[in-house]
Amino acid sequence: MTQGPPNPKNDFVAAPAPRDRRSKVSLGQLWLKIRVPFLIGVLLALGVASLLLYTSDRRSTRQAELVVSPEAAEALRLRSLQLEVDFEKIRQERFELKEADIALLEEALRLQEEYISARQSVGTDNVRQQSLRRRLHLIRGERLRHDSDEAEAKALTLAKTDETAAIPLLRQAIAWEQEIANKWEFSGLADSGRRARLDTRLRRLESAPLWQKGRDDEAEGEKLFAAGKFAEAAAKFNQAIACETDFLARYRDVRNTEFGRSDKLAERRETAFSGEVWNAILAHCAKAEAFEKKGEWPSATQAWQAAVEAFAKLLTDYPQSSFADRTKEAAIATRLNYARFHDEIGALRARSEQLRSALRARRADDALRLVDELITEARRIGSANTGTFRPEDDERKELEYLAINGAVVRSALGNIDQNLRPLPASSVRIYRTEIPQGLYASVMGANPSSSRREANPVESVTYAEAEAFATRFGWILGAKVRLPTPAEFSAAAGDLSKPSNLGQAWTAENTDGATVHPVGTAAANAFGIHDLIGNVEEWAMSVPGDNRAPVLGGSILTPLGKVLATKTVFKREKNRTLGFRIVIE
Repeated sequence: MTQGPPNPKNDFVAAPAPRDRRSKVSLGQLWLKIRVPFLIGVLLALGVASLLLYTSDRRSTRQAELVVSPEAAEALRLRSLQLEVDFEKIRQERFELKEADIALLEEALRLQEEYISARQSVGTDNVRQQSLRRRLHLIRGERLRHDSDEAEAKALTLAKTDETAAIPLLRQAIAWEQEIANKWEFSGLADSGRRARLDTRLRRLESAPLWQKGRDDEAEGEKLFAAGKFAEAAAKFNQAIACETDFLARYRDVRNTEFGRSDKLAERRETAFSGEVWNAILAHCAKAEAFEKKGEWPSATQAWQAAVEAFAKLLTDYPQSSFADRTKEAAIATRLNYARFHDEIGALRARSEQLRSALRARRADDALRLVDELITEARRIGSANTGTFRPEDDERKELEYLAINGAVVRSALGNIDQNLRPLPASSVRIYRTEIPQGLYASVMGANPSSSRREANPVESVTYAEAEAFATRFGWILGAKVRLPTPAEFSAAAGDLSKPSNLGQAWTAENTDGATVHPVGTAAANAFGIHDLIGNVEEWAMSVPGDNRAPVLGGSILTPLGKVLATKTVFKREKNRTLGFRIVIE
Protein backbone atom coordinates (compact mmCIF):
# COMPACT_ATOMS: atom_id res chain seq x y z
CA MET A 1 0.00 0.00 0.00
CA THR A 2 1.60 3.25 -1.04
CA GLN A 3 1.88 6.41 1.01
CA GLY A 4 -0.12 9.48 0.15
CA PRO A 5 1.41 12.89 -0.94
CA PRO A 6 3.72 14.57 1.52
CA ASN A 7 2.42 17.27 3.83
CA PRO A 8 3.09 20.83 2.56
CA LYS A 9 5.92 22.89 4.07
CA ASN A 10 5.01 25.34 6.77
CA ASP A 11 5.93 28.44 4.70
CA PHE A 12 2.47 29.45 3.62
CA VAL A 13 1.69 33.18 3.99
CA ALA A 14 -1.96 34.05 4.30
CA ALA A 15 -3.34 36.91 2.13
CA PRO A 16 -4.30 40.10 4.01
CA ALA A 17 -7.93 40.77 4.67
CA PRO A 18 -9.60 43.37 2.47
CA ARG A 19 -10.13 45.76 5.40
CA ASP A 20 -6.48 45.62 6.25
CA ARG A 21 -5.48 47.08 2.82
CA ARG A 22 -6.77 50.58 3.85
CA SER A 23 -4.01 52.91 5.13
CA LYS A 24 -4.23 54.06 8.67
CA VAL A 25 -3.70 57.92 9.08
CA SER A 26 -2.14 59.15 12.31
CA LEU A 27 -2.70 62.57 13.92
CA GLY A 28 0.79 63.68 12.96
CA GLN A 29 0.21 62.94 9.31
CA LEU A 30 -3.12 64.77 9.45
CA TRP A 31 -1.42 67.91 10.87
CA LEU A 32 1.14 67.95 8.12
CA LYS A 33 -1.66 68.04 5.57
CA ILE A 34 -3.74 70.82 7.11
CA ARG A 35 -1.14 73.10 8.69
CA VAL A 36 -0.59 75.41 5.67
CA PRO A 37 -4.32 76.16 5.08
CA PHE A 38 -4.75 76.59 8.82
CA LEU A 39 -1.95 79.15 9.10
CA ILE A 40 -3.25 81.11 6.10
CA GLY A 41 -6.67 81.29 7.69
CA VAL A 42 -5.25 82.54 10.97
CA LEU A 43 -3.28 85.29 9.21
CA LEU A 44 -6.35 86.42 7.30
CA ALA A 45 -8.34 86.64 10.49
CA LEU A 46 -5.66 88.72 12.15
CA GLY A 47 -5.52 91.07 9.14
CA VAL A 48 -9.27 91.66 9.18
CA ALA A 49 -9.19 92.34 12.93
CA SER A 50 -6.36 94.84 12.53
CA LEU A 51 -8.18 96.66 9.74
CA LEU A 52 -11.30 96.94 11.83
CA LEU A 53 -9.32 98.34 14.74
CA TYR A 54 -7.45 100.82 12.48
CA THR A 55 -10.64 102.22 10.91
CA SER A 56 -12.69 102.27 14.05
CA ASP A 57 -11.62 105.86 14.85
CA ARG A 58 -12.45 107.08 11.36
CA ARG A 59 -15.80 105.35 11.43
CA SER A 60 -16.61 106.89 14.77
CA THR A 61 -15.47 110.32 13.47
CA ARG A 62 -17.61 109.87 10.43
CA GLN A 63 -20.55 109.14 12.64
CA ALA A 64 -19.75 112.33 14.55
CA GLU A 65 -19.61 114.30 11.32
CA LEU A 66 -22.94 112.95 10.32
CA VAL A 67 -24.48 114.35 13.47
CA VAL A 68 -23.52 117.97 12.54
CA SER A 69 -26.77 119.65 11.80
CA PRO A 70 -27.39 121.61 8.58
CA GLU A 71 -27.87 124.72 10.71
CA ALA A 72 -24.44 124.34 12.32
CA ALA A 73 -22.83 123.78 8.91
CA GLU A 74 -24.49 126.90 7.53
CA ALA A 75 -23.24 128.85 10.53
CA LEU A 76 -19.69 127.79 9.64
CA ARG A 77 -20.13 129.06 6.08
CA LEU A 78 -21.61 132.39 7.21
CA ARG A 79 -18.84 132.90 9.75
CA SER A 80 -16.26 132.19 7.03
CA LEU A 81 -17.94 134.69 4.70
CA GLN A 82 -18.00 137.36 7.40
CA LEU A 83 -14.29 136.91 8.12
CA GLU A 84 -13.53 137.17 4.40
CA VAL A 85 -15.57 140.40 4.19
CA ASP A 86 -13.72 141.83 7.21
CA PHE A 87 -10.37 140.95 5.61
CA GLU A 88 -11.23 142.53 2.26
CA LYS A 89 -12.42 145.70 4.00
CA ILE A 90 -9.17 146.00 5.92
CA ARG A 91 -7.21 145.26 2.76
CA GLN A 92 -8.88 148.13 0.92
CA GLU A 93 -8.50 150.66 3.74
CA ARG A 94 -4.99 149.95 5.07
CA PHE A 95 -1.70 150.72 3.37
CA GLU A 96 -0.03 147.54 4.60
CA LEU A 97 -1.47 144.29 5.93
CA LYS A 98 -0.51 143.18 9.42
CA GLU A 99 -0.18 139.65 10.72
CA ALA A 100 -3.56 139.92 12.53
CA ASP A 101 -5.23 140.91 9.28
CA ILE A 102 -3.83 137.90 7.45
CA ALA A 103 -5.02 135.72 10.35
CA LEU A 104 -8.62 136.66 9.40
CA LEU A 105 -8.12 135.15 5.96
CA GLU A 106 -6.54 132.05 7.44
CA GLU A 107 -9.51 131.58 9.81
CA ALA A 108 -11.96 132.09 6.92
CA LEU A 109 -10.20 129.32 5.01
CA ARG A 110 -10.26 127.00 8.05
CA LEU A 111 -14.00 127.52 8.60
CA GLN A 112 -14.71 126.98 4.91
CA GLU A 113 -12.85 123.68 5.08
CA GLU A 114 -14.92 122.62 8.15
CA TYR A 115 -18.09 123.60 6.34
CA ILE A 116 -17.18 121.43 3.37
CA SER A 117 -16.37 118.55 5.72
CA ALA A 118 -19.69 118.97 7.55
CA ARG A 119 -21.50 118.93 4.23
CA GLN A 120 -19.79 115.68 3.43
CA SER A 121 -18.20 117.30 0.35
CA VAL A 122 -14.65 116.13 0.92
CA GLY A 123 -13.02 115.39 -2.43
CA THR A 124 -15.43 117.57 -4.40
CA ASP A 125 -14.44 120.79 -6.16
CA ASN A 126 -15.16 123.93 -4.11
CA VAL A 127 -14.41 127.20 -5.88
CA ARG A 128 -14.54 129.38 -2.80
CA GLN A 129 -12.16 127.19 -0.86
CA GLN A 130 -9.67 127.30 -3.73
CA SER A 131 -9.99 131.07 -4.00
CA LEU A 132 -9.34 131.57 -0.27
CA ARG A 133 -6.35 129.22 -0.36
CA ARG A 134 -4.85 130.90 -3.44
CA ARG A 135 -5.18 134.41 -1.92
CA LEU A 136 -3.66 133.34 1.36
CA HIS A 137 -0.74 131.58 -0.33
CA LEU A 138 -0.18 134.56 -2.63
CA ILE A 139 -0.06 137.04 0.27
CA ARG A 140 2.31 134.87 2.25
CA GLY A 141 4.44 134.17 -0.83
CA GLU A 142 4.64 137.84 -1.82
CA ARG A 143 5.80 138.79 1.68
CA LEU A 144 8.48 136.14 1.64
CA ARG A 145 9.56 137.15 -1.87
CA HIS A 146 9.85 140.77 -0.78
CA ASP A 147 12.01 139.77 2.18
CA SER A 148 14.06 137.50 -0.06
CA ASP A 149 14.68 140.29 -2.59
CA GLU A 150 15.78 142.69 0.16
CA ALA A 151 18.13 140.13 1.67
CA GLU A 152 19.68 139.44 -1.73
CA ALA A 153 20.17 143.14 -2.46
CA LYS A 154 21.86 143.69 0.90
CA ALA A 155 24.04 140.65 0.38
CA LEU A 156 25.21 141.86 -3.03
CA THR A 157 26.11 145.26 -1.57
CA LEU A 158 27.95 143.73 1.38
CA ALA A 159 29.81 141.24 -0.83
CA LYS A 160 31.80 144.12 -2.36
CA THR A 161 33.44 144.89 0.99
CA ASP A 162 32.72 141.98 3.34
CA GLU A 163 31.90 138.66 1.70
CA THR A 164 31.62 136.87 5.06
CA ALA A 165 28.78 139.17 6.23
CA ALA A 166 26.86 138.57 3.01
CA ILE A 167 26.68 134.79 3.47
CA PRO A 168 23.93 134.71 6.24
CA LEU A 169 21.73 137.05 4.20
CA LEU A 170 21.88 134.78 1.16
CA ARG A 171 21.16 131.74 3.30
CA GLN A 172 18.05 133.46 4.72
CA ALA A 173 16.92 134.44 1.21
CA ILE A 174 17.23 130.82 0.10
CA ALA A 175 15.26 129.62 3.17
CA TRP A 176 12.43 132.01 2.32
CA GLU A 177 12.38 130.86 -1.27
CA GLN A 178 12.27 127.25 -0.09
CA GLU A 179 9.32 128.08 2.19
CA ILE A 180 7.44 129.58 -0.75
CA ALA A 181 7.95 126.37 -2.71
CA ASN A 182 7.06 123.97 0.14
CA LYS A 183 4.38 125.75 2.18
CA TRP A 184 2.79 128.29 -0.12
CA GLU A 185 2.82 126.37 -3.37
CA PHE A 186 -0.59 127.70 -4.52
CA SER A 187 0.84 131.23 -4.76
CA GLY A 188 2.45 130.41 -8.10
CA LEU A 189 5.58 132.25 -6.96
CA ALA A 190 7.84 129.25 -6.55
CA ASP A 191 10.90 129.91 -8.75
CA SER A 192 13.43 127.12 -9.00
CA GLY A 193 15.66 129.27 -11.21
CA ARG A 194 15.85 131.99 -8.57
CA ARG A 195 16.66 129.46 -5.87
CA ALA A 196 19.44 128.04 -8.04
CA ARG A 197 20.85 131.52 -8.68
CA LEU A 198 20.84 132.38 -4.98
CA ASP A 199 22.44 129.05 -4.17
CA THR A 200 25.16 129.70 -6.78
CA ARG A 201 25.91 133.12 -5.29
CA LEU A 202 25.97 131.70 -1.78
CA ARG A 203 28.31 128.86 -2.69
CA ARG A 204 30.53 131.24 -4.61
CA LEU A 205 30.95 133.37 -1.49
CA GLU A 206 31.42 130.27 0.68
CA SER A 207 34.15 129.06 -1.69
CA ALA A 208 36.19 132.27 -1.43
CA PRO A 209 38.12 131.40 1.78
CA LEU A 210 39.05 127.96 0.45
CA TRP A 211 40.02 129.42 -2.93
CA GLN A 212 42.16 132.11 -1.29
CA LYS A 213 43.78 129.69 1.15
CA GLY A 214 45.00 127.55 -1.73
CA ARG A 215 46.62 130.59 -3.36
CA ASP A 216 48.13 131.76 -0.08
CA ASP A 217 49.62 128.32 0.57
CA GLU A 218 51.08 128.30 -2.93
CA ALA A 219 52.61 131.77 -2.52
CA GLU A 220 54.09 130.79 0.85
CA GLY A 221 55.49 127.63 -0.73
CA GLU A 222 57.17 129.66 -3.45
CA LYS A 223 58.78 131.94 -0.85
CA LEU A 224 60.09 128.97 1.10
CA PHE A 225 61.35 127.39 -2.13
CA ALA A 226 63.22 130.57 -3.07
CA ALA A 227 64.76 130.61 0.41
CA GLY A 228 66.03 127.06 -0.08
CA LYS A 229 63.68 125.56 2.54
CA PHE A 230 62.61 122.72 0.31
CA ALA A 231 60.93 120.46 2.88
CA GLU A 232 58.77 123.30 4.25
CA ALA A 233 57.97 124.40 0.69
CA ALA A 234 56.84 120.88 -0.24
CA ALA A 235 54.53 120.80 2.80
CA LYS A 236 52.95 124.10 1.75
CA PHE A 237 52.47 122.88 -1.81
CA ASN A 238 50.84 119.76 -0.37
CA GLN A 239 48.38 121.93 1.60
CA ALA A 240 47.64 123.91 -1.56
CA ILE A 241 46.90 120.65 -3.40
CA ALA A 242 44.49 119.60 -0.62
CA CYS A 243 42.68 122.95 -0.89
CA GLU A 244 42.46 122.66 -4.66
CA THR A 245 41.12 119.10 -4.45
CA ASP A 246 38.47 120.13 -1.90
CA PHE A 247 37.58 123.19 -3.99
CA LEU A 248 37.10 121.16 -7.16
CA ALA A 249 34.92 118.63 -5.36
CA ARG A 250 32.61 121.26 -3.83
CA TYR A 251 32.73 124.48 -5.82
CA ARG A 252 34.04 123.92 -9.36
CA ASP A 253 30.53 124.67 -10.74
CA VAL A 254 30.33 128.16 -9.17
CA ARG A 255 33.87 129.55 -9.42
CA ASN A 256 36.52 129.11 -12.06
CA THR A 257 39.95 127.84 -11.19
CA GLU A 258 43.17 127.66 -13.13
CA PHE A 259 43.15 124.85 -15.69
CA GLY A 260 45.48 122.04 -14.62
CA ARG A 261 46.24 123.77 -11.31
CA SER A 262 46.41 120.49 -9.39
CA ASP A 263 49.00 119.14 -11.83
CA LYS A 264 50.99 122.36 -11.59
CA LEU A 265 51.00 122.23 -7.79
CA ALA A 266 52.02 118.57 -7.87
CA GLU A 267 54.94 119.53 -10.11
CA ARG A 268 55.97 122.33 -7.77
CA ARG A 269 55.76 119.95 -4.80
CA GLU A 270 57.98 117.40 -6.52
CA THR A 271 60.35 120.18 -7.56
CA ALA A 272 60.63 121.19 -3.91
CA PHE A 273 61.30 117.59 -2.90
CA SER A 274 64.10 117.45 -5.50
CA GLY A 275 65.67 120.76 -4.42
CA GLU A 276 68.45 119.22 -2.36
CA VAL A 277 69.42 116.87 -5.19
CA TRP A 278 69.44 119.80 -7.62
CA ASN A 279 71.68 121.82 -5.32
CA ALA A 280 74.07 118.88 -5.19
CA ILE A 281 74.13 118.79 -9.01
CA LEU A 282 74.88 122.52 -9.16
CA ALA A 283 77.67 122.07 -6.64
CA HIS A 284 79.26 119.33 -8.77
CA CYS A 285 78.97 121.54 -11.89
CA ALA A 286 80.55 124.52 -10.13
CA LYS A 287 83.41 122.34 -8.91
CA ALA A 288 83.94 120.96 -12.42
CA GLU A 289 84.03 124.44 -13.98
CA ALA A 290 86.56 125.55 -11.37
CA PHE A 291 88.80 122.61 -12.29
CA GLU A 292 88.43 123.50 -15.98
CA LYS A 293 89.61 127.06 -15.34
CA LYS A 294 92.70 125.66 -13.63
CA GLY A 295 93.30 123.27 -16.51
CA GLU A 296 92.84 120.23 -14.24
CA TRP A 297 90.86 118.22 -16.75
CA PRO A 298 90.99 114.77 -15.03
CA SER A 299 89.52 116.32 -11.87
CA ALA A 300 86.97 118.19 -13.97
CA THR A 301 85.98 114.89 -15.59
CA GLN A 302 85.35 113.32 -12.18
CA ALA A 303 83.23 116.26 -11.05
CA TRP A 304 81.17 116.20 -14.26
CA GLN A 305 80.71 112.43 -13.83
CA ALA A 306 79.34 113.00 -10.32
CA ALA A 307 76.94 115.61 -11.72
CA VAL A 308 75.73 113.19 -14.39
CA GLU A 309 75.11 110.45 -11.80
CA ALA A 310 73.24 112.86 -9.52
CA PHE A 311 71.10 114.00 -12.44
CA ALA A 312 70.24 110.37 -13.26
CA LYS A 313 69.03 109.95 -9.67
CA LEU A 314 66.96 113.11 -10.00
CA LEU A 315 65.28 111.81 -13.16
CA THR A 316 64.51 108.48 -11.50
CA ASP A 317 63.26 109.72 -8.11
CA TYR A 318 61.54 112.95 -9.17
CA PRO A 319 60.44 112.64 -12.82
CA GLN A 320 57.79 115.39 -12.49
CA SER A 321 60.23 117.96 -11.10
CA SER A 322 60.86 121.01 -13.26
CA PHE A 323 64.56 120.33 -12.70
CA ALA A 324 64.15 116.96 -14.47
CA ASP A 325 64.91 118.45 -17.86
CA ARG A 326 66.50 116.16 -20.43
CA THR A 327 68.14 119.12 -22.18
CA LYS A 328 69.95 120.00 -18.96
CA GLU A 329 71.06 116.40 -18.62
CA ALA A 330 72.35 116.44 -22.20
CA ALA A 331 74.25 119.69 -21.54
CA ILE A 332 75.97 118.22 -18.48
CA ALA A 333 76.78 115.02 -20.38
CA THR A 334 78.30 117.16 -23.14
CA ARG A 335 80.48 118.98 -20.63
CA LEU A 336 81.58 115.63 -19.19
CA ASN A 337 82.59 114.29 -22.59
CA TYR A 338 84.24 117.58 -23.50
CA ALA A 339 86.40 117.22 -20.38
CA ARG A 340 87.18 113.61 -21.24
CA PHE A 341 88.12 114.43 -24.84
CA HIS A 342 89.53 117.88 -24.11
CA ASP A 343 92.92 117.28 -25.66
CA GLU A 344 91.52 115.67 -28.83
CA ILE A 345 88.86 118.39 -29.25
CA GLY A 346 91.38 121.16 -28.69
CA ALA A 347 93.75 119.66 -31.27
CA LEU A 348 90.91 119.28 -33.78
CA ARG A 349 89.78 122.89 -33.38
CA ALA A 350 93.35 124.14 -33.70
CA ARG A 351 93.71 122.27 -36.97
CA SER A 352 90.34 123.64 -38.09
CA GLU A 353 91.82 127.12 -37.75
CA GLN A 354 94.74 125.96 -39.93
CA LEU A 355 92.16 124.83 -42.48
CA ARG A 356 90.51 128.27 -42.53
CA SER A 357 93.89 129.94 -42.87
CA ALA A 358 94.66 127.76 -45.90
CA LEU A 359 91.31 128.67 -47.44
CA ARG A 360 91.91 132.40 -46.87
CA ALA A 361 95.33 131.98 -48.48
CA ARG A 362 93.59 130.23 -51.42
CA ARG A 363 95.67 127.05 -50.95
CA ALA A 364 92.97 124.67 -52.11
CA ASP A 365 95.11 121.50 -52.12
CA ASP A 366 96.37 121.98 -48.56
CA ALA A 367 92.88 122.89 -47.37
CA LEU A 368 91.19 119.84 -48.89
CA ARG A 369 93.88 117.54 -47.53
CA LEU A 370 93.25 118.93 -44.07
CA VAL A 371 89.51 118.53 -44.56
CA ASP A 372 89.88 114.80 -45.22
CA GLU A 373 91.89 114.35 -42.04
CA LEU A 374 89.68 116.55 -39.90
CA ILE A 375 86.37 115.02 -40.96
CA THR A 376 87.65 111.56 -40.07
CA GLU A 377 88.70 112.76 -36.63
CA ALA A 378 85.46 114.70 -36.12
CA ARG A 379 83.39 111.65 -36.97
CA ARG A 380 85.40 109.55 -34.52
CA ILE A 381 84.92 112.03 -31.68
CA GLY A 382 81.26 112.50 -32.57
CA SER A 383 80.60 108.76 -32.50
CA ALA A 384 82.06 108.61 -28.98
CA ASN A 385 78.87 110.39 -27.80
CA THR A 386 80.74 113.46 -26.64
CA GLY A 387 78.04 115.95 -27.60
CA THR A 388 80.66 117.67 -29.75
CA PHE A 389 81.08 117.47 -33.53
CA ARG A 390 77.62 115.94 -33.96
CA PRO A 391 76.15 115.95 -37.47
CA GLU A 392 73.82 118.83 -36.52
CA ASP A 393 76.61 121.01 -35.07
CA ASP A 394 77.89 123.90 -37.20
CA GLU A 395 81.51 122.74 -36.91
CA ARG A 396 80.59 119.30 -38.18
CA LYS A 397 78.37 120.72 -40.94
CA GLU A 398 81.24 122.91 -42.14
CA LEU A 399 83.66 120.00 -42.39
CA GLU A 400 81.09 117.70 -44.00
CA TYR A 401 80.24 120.36 -46.60
CA LEU A 402 83.87 121.01 -47.50
CA ALA A 403 84.63 117.27 -47.69
CA ILE A 404 81.77 116.66 -50.13
CA ASN A 405 82.17 119.81 -52.27
CA GLY A 406 85.88 119.79 -53.05
CA ALA A 407 85.32 120.77 -56.69
CA VAL A 408 83.21 123.78 -55.66
CA VAL A 409 85.93 124.83 -53.22
CA ARG A 410 88.64 124.68 -55.91
CA SER A 411 86.63 126.64 -58.48
CA ALA A 412 85.46 129.29 -56.00
CA LEU A 413 88.93 129.89 -54.58
CA GLY A 414 90.33 130.23 -58.08
CA ASN A 415 88.28 133.24 -59.16
CA ILE A 416 86.78 134.79 -56.03
CA ASP A 417 89.33 137.57 -55.66
CA GLN A 418 88.75 138.95 -59.13
CA ASN A 419 85.06 139.38 -58.27
CA LEU A 420 85.62 141.29 -55.04
CA ARG A 421 85.97 145.07 -54.73
CA PRO A 422 87.02 147.05 -51.63
CA LEU A 423 84.15 148.90 -50.05
CA PRO A 424 84.84 152.65 -49.76
CA ALA A 425 85.92 153.72 -46.26
CA SER A 426 85.68 150.16 -44.98
CA SER A 427 87.85 147.11 -44.41
CA VAL A 428 85.36 144.70 -46.01
CA ARG A 429 85.09 143.74 -49.66
CA ILE A 430 81.87 143.51 -51.65
CA TYR A 431 81.00 141.17 -54.52
CA ARG A 432 81.18 143.28 -57.65
CA THR A 433 77.91 141.95 -59.12
CA GLU A 434 74.72 140.41 -57.94
CA ILE A 435 75.24 136.72 -57.16
CA PRO A 436 74.78 134.87 -60.48
CA GLN A 437 72.61 131.78 -60.75
CA GLY A 438 75.57 129.58 -61.65
CA LEU A 439 77.48 130.43 -58.48
CA TYR A 440 74.37 130.05 -56.32
CA ALA A 441 73.56 126.64 -57.79
CA SER A 442 77.16 125.42 -57.28
CA VAL A 443 77.22 126.44 -53.64
CA MET A 444 73.64 125.50 -52.69
CA GLY A 445 73.00 122.59 -55.07
CA ALA A 446 69.77 124.09 -56.48
CA ASN A 447 68.60 127.10 -58.50
CA PRO A 448 65.30 128.68 -57.31
CA SER A 449 65.13 131.34 -60.06
CA SER A 450 61.91 131.68 -62.04
CA SER A 451 63.80 132.34 -65.30
CA ARG A 452 66.92 130.19 -65.33
CA ARG A 453 70.11 131.32 -66.99
CA GLU A 454 73.50 130.79 -65.38
CA ALA A 455 74.78 134.32 -66.05
CA ASN A 456 71.63 136.06 -64.78
CA PRO A 457 71.38 137.16 -61.15
CA VAL A 458 69.75 134.61 -58.89
CA GLU A 459 66.23 135.69 -57.90
CA SER A 460 63.15 134.32 -56.14
CA VAL A 461 65.19 133.83 -52.97
CA THR A 462 64.02 134.61 -49.43
CA TYR A 463 66.12 136.41 -46.86
CA ALA A 464 66.86 133.09 -45.11
CA GLU A 465 68.04 131.51 -48.36
CA ALA A 466 70.39 134.45 -49.01
CA GLU A 467 71.83 134.09 -45.50
CA ALA A 468 72.28 130.32 -45.99
CA PHE A 469 74.30 131.01 -49.16
CA ALA A 470 76.47 133.50 -47.27
CA THR A 471 77.16 130.92 -44.53
CA ARG A 472 78.23 128.21 -46.95
CA PHE A 473 80.28 130.60 -49.04
CA GLY A 474 82.03 131.64 -45.84
CA TRP A 475 82.94 127.99 -45.19
CA ILE A 476 84.50 127.86 -48.65
CA LEU A 477 86.49 131.07 -48.20
CA GLY A 478 87.43 130.48 -44.55
CA ALA A 479 86.09 133.93 -43.71
CA LYS A 480 82.90 135.58 -42.51
CA VAL A 481 80.50 136.24 -45.39
CA ARG A 482 77.22 138.13 -44.94
CA LEU A 483 74.71 140.43 -46.60
CA PRO A 484 75.69 144.11 -46.84
CA THR A 485 74.19 146.59 -44.41
CA PRO A 486 72.10 149.45 -45.89
CA ALA A 487 74.97 151.84 -45.06
CA GLU A 488 77.50 149.64 -46.86
CA PHE A 489 75.20 149.32 -49.86
CA SER A 490 74.73 153.11 -50.00
CA ALA A 491 78.51 153.67 -49.75
CA ALA A 492 79.11 151.25 -52.63
CA ALA A 493 76.45 153.00 -54.77
CA GLY A 494 78.11 156.40 -54.32
CA ASP A 495 76.52 159.80 -54.86
CA LEU A 496 73.37 159.31 -56.95
CA SER A 497 72.47 163.00 -57.03
CA LYS A 498 74.94 163.59 -59.83
CA PRO A 499 73.88 163.07 -63.48
CA SER A 500 73.47 159.33 -64.02
CA ASN A 501 74.69 157.23 -66.87
CA LEU A 502 71.94 154.96 -68.16
CA GLY A 503 74.63 152.53 -69.18
CA GLN A 504 75.34 151.76 -65.51
CA ALA A 505 71.86 150.53 -64.61
CA TRP A 506 69.12 148.32 -66.04
CA THR A 507 65.95 150.19 -65.07
CA ALA A 508 62.48 150.90 -66.42
CA GLU A 509 64.00 153.47 -68.83
CA ASN A 510 66.19 151.05 -70.82
CA THR A 511 64.52 147.62 -70.40
CA ASP A 512 61.20 146.07 -71.30
CA GLY A 513 60.41 145.67 -67.60
CA ALA A 514 60.22 141.90 -67.93
CA THR A 515 63.70 140.63 -68.81
CA VAL A 516 66.54 140.53 -66.29
CA HIS A 517 70.00 141.03 -67.81
CA PRO A 518 73.14 138.96 -67.11
CA VAL A 519 75.23 140.22 -64.22
CA GLY A 520 78.01 142.69 -65.02
CA THR A 521 76.62 143.66 -68.46
CA ALA A 522 75.87 147.20 -67.28
CA ALA A 523 78.86 149.50 -66.87
CA ALA A 524 80.58 149.60 -63.47
CA ASN A 525 80.41 152.67 -61.29
CA ALA A 526 83.43 154.63 -60.07
CA PHE A 527 84.31 151.90 -57.55
CA GLY A 528 84.22 149.11 -60.14
CA ILE A 529 80.94 147.69 -58.83
CA HIS A 530 78.11 146.64 -61.17
CA ASP A 531 74.30 146.53 -60.92
CA LEU A 532 73.88 148.29 -57.58
CA ILE A 533 71.08 150.20 -59.31
CA GLY A 534 68.45 148.30 -61.31
CA ASN A 535 68.34 144.76 -62.75
CA VAL A 536 67.16 143.03 -59.50
CA GLU A 537 66.51 144.45 -56.07
CA GLU A 538 68.88 143.18 -53.38
CA TRP A 539 68.44 142.04 -49.80
CA ALA A 540 70.34 144.01 -47.13
CA MET A 541 71.11 142.96 -43.56
CA SER A 542 68.25 143.21 -41.10
CA VAL A 543 68.07 143.42 -37.32
CA PRO A 544 68.18 139.86 -35.89
CA GLY A 545 64.75 138.67 -34.82
CA ASP A 546 62.90 141.17 -37.03
CA ASN A 547 60.48 139.65 -39.54
CA ARG A 548 61.14 142.35 -42.14
CA ALA A 549 64.31 143.35 -43.99
CA PRO A 550 65.38 146.21 -46.29
CA VAL A 551 65.50 145.73 -50.06
CA LEU A 552 67.70 148.21 -51.96
CA GLY A 553 68.70 149.36 -55.45
CA GLY A 554 65.48 148.94 -57.41
CA SER A 555 65.01 146.63 -60.41
CA ILE A 556 64.07 146.64 -64.09
CA LEU A 557 60.66 147.89 -62.95
CA THR A 558 62.04 150.91 -61.07
CA PRO A 559 62.50 154.34 -62.73
CA LEU A 560 66.00 155.79 -62.47
CA GLY A 561 66.20 158.39 -59.71
CA LYS A 562 68.66 160.54 -57.82
CA VAL A 563 68.25 158.64 -54.55
CA LEU A 564 68.75 155.00 -53.70
CA ALA A 565 65.50 153.05 -54.07
CA THR A 566 64.69 151.55 -50.67
CA LYS A 567 61.82 149.59 -49.23
CA THR A 568 61.16 147.07 -46.47
CA VAL A 569 59.48 143.71 -47.08
CA PHE A 570 58.80 140.53 -45.14
CA LYS A 571 61.77 138.17 -45.03
CA ARG A 572 59.67 135.38 -46.53
CA GLU A 573 59.18 137.50 -49.68
CA LYS A 574 60.45 136.09 -52.97
CA ASN A 575 59.84 137.29 -56.53
CA ARG A 576 61.48 137.31 -59.97
CA THR A 577 63.19 140.71 -59.42
CA LEU A 578 64.61 140.11 -55.93
CA GLY A 579 68.21 138.85 -55.51
CA PHE A 580 71.25 139.74 -53.37
CA ARG A 581 75.03 140.19 -53.19
CA ILE A 582 77.52 139.58 -50.38
CA VAL A 583 80.33 141.25 -48.48
CA ILE A 584 83.38 139.46 -47.04
CA GLU A 585 85.04 140.57 -43.85
